[in-house]
Amino acid sequence: MNIEEILKMSKTELKKLSFKDISNMLDLISQTFQKSGNDLDIEYALEIYKKGLDLLIIAKEKLTIAKEEKEKIDKKFEEIKSKFES
Repeated sequence: MNIEEILKMSKTELKKLSFKDISNMLDLISQTFQKSGNDLDIEYALEIYKKGLDLLIIAKEKLTIAKEEKEKIDKKFEEIKSKFES
């Protein structure tokens, strides 16, 4: 995947991606800024920056959901474990 492909993706399409895919895209965006430095057109750089922010927000949402799911699993595990210990 390249920057142009990332920029063409809608938020709906981005939300369907895995956390790993999002992370890889963020790495690519970071590398683009590091390699290009001041050579990027300001409007283009801003477009990339906005897409990076969208990706960060989606990644945070995915982490929050995963954390909540883990807490539910942990709670169920503790309930089952306590029944065996009684």
